[in-house]
Amino acid sequence: MRQTSPSKRPATQVAFAKAKTSAIAPDLIEANQALAAKSLARGEHDERNVRAANAPPAREGAHLLSKRQVLAIINVSYPTLWSWMRQGKFPRSRVVGGKSMWLSTDIEAWLATLPVRKLKGDAS
Repeated sequence: MRQTSPSKRPATQVAFAKAKTSAIAPDLIEANQALAAKSLARGEHDERNVRAANAPPAREGAHLLSKRQVLAIINVSYPTLWSWMRQGKFPRSRVVGGKSMWLSTDIEAWLATLPVRKLKGDAS
């Protein structure tokens, strides 16, 4: 059945739809607000308002990472990444469907080789 805009519906249908919506909506709004207050009082996260960096999901085994994901992980520009690959300082990408992709295990191994920053008071 094809839907018509509210302005083209008969007046009785429009009135019924408005009455139905206005009768249900306040109850649903109250119920949602009460549920949100309970869950936040218990210390649960409000998933819609969480702001964090997008980290790759934890998976077992190797999986492919896109250029955008790799750049987010290592926090450099693509020209820098490309230069590092040419110099052998960073794992080379694989071609998957015409796009550059990296194995997560290669990236994890590269990250493990990075030096740890020394802090004041550390033994020389």
